[in-house]
Amino acid sequence: MKKIILLLSLTLCTSFFGCSAQQSSSQSNQSQSGNTTKQITVNNSSTVGGNTDSSLDNEAFKKGYAPFSLKDSAIYTSLFQINDKTLVFPNWDDNNNLSVVKEPYPKNIINTSNVSDFYNYPINSLVVMNNVAYFSDADNNSKLSKVDLSNRSYTPNLVSGKVSNMIGVNNVVYFIDPDNGNKLHAFDTSNNTDTIISSDNVGNYLVDEDTILYENKSDKSTLYSMKVDGTQKQKLSNFSVNSFVPYSGQILAFNSSDNNNLYSINLKDLSTKRLGVMNGEDMKIFNGAIYFINVTNNRHLSKMTVDLATPKVSFNDFSDYEVNEYYPTSKGIFARKGVNVNNGYIFIPA
Repeated sequence: MKKIILLLSLTLCTSFFGCSAQQSSSQSNQSQSGNTTKQITVNNSSTVGGNTDSSLDNEAFKKGYAPFSLKDSAIYTSLFQINDKTLVFPNWDDNNNLSVVKEPYPKNIINTSNVSDFYNYPINSLVVMNNVAYFSDADNNSKLSKVDLSNRSYTPNLVSGKVSNMIGVNNVVYFIDPDNGNKLHAFDTSNNTDTIISSDNVGNYLVDEDTILYENKSDKSTLYSMKVDGTQKQKLSNFSVNSFVPYSGQILAFNSSDNNNLYSINLKDLSTKRLGVMNGEDMKIFNGAIYFINVTNNRHLSKMTVDLATPKVSFNDFSDYEVNEYYPTSKGIFARKGVNVNNGYIFIPA
């Protein structure tokens, strides 16, 4: 039986795994399994080429750039959706069927017997808004469908194309159509209208209130921004990005042109700095904290603090296991273990 394992609290994580970013790099803490995890601090004096402005300052695309601000309220694609006091997710132990687990969550292990309800719709991507689940319907050619979680009414084929990488914000479902060049769509659930807001080949993206940041695969996977209606499109980097987050008036990005090292992008003038040598992936900001997969240390899930003034970066692993993917929610983080044959999820409560 495939399982989700519940960690008892984030405080336990801090105690056992050494989540605090204030300890020195010479210190280590004991994890729950008895292994040690190390904190690594990198700054300009300890990294090769740290604090070096890139050639971005001289690039022609900066001409005409209009500075803008972000709210640090990034929302990402997530297979785990909190709906009031329930968790809605695809149950990998049951053909990825749309499933519900009610609070309080079991203290230790969740399996199919803990699922309070399920809907016989295998899903590939998911958004829950106003007690309605919108999903990529795996039994219907990955078309956008919805089911009312209160009365179980099902409506298929809300849009004509395929749907993936869904994000829900303010009654709008954003999604990528993989069969049509990965164009980014906005489906307004209030009037059932579907609008293409970007014809670029969109990779990773996030929504920050009225702004979308996205990896533009049509332009060598460089970073772009636009408003949620598709206007005010701007190029923000001349290097390819792995992932990115809004942070303290700037953007932090893993530069895939430079071994996935951490860079900052200043939104006042698009100047950049390399902040640390770290080889990271899948960076996300959640409740003001920055998380990422630490490729250097066996793909452990890590937590990072950044001082942009110094600049200085501190991070340490709080998992002693490989992570393939993870999903922040208002209740905590679900992380999928990479080496578990049962594909179990670790849950770290907020």
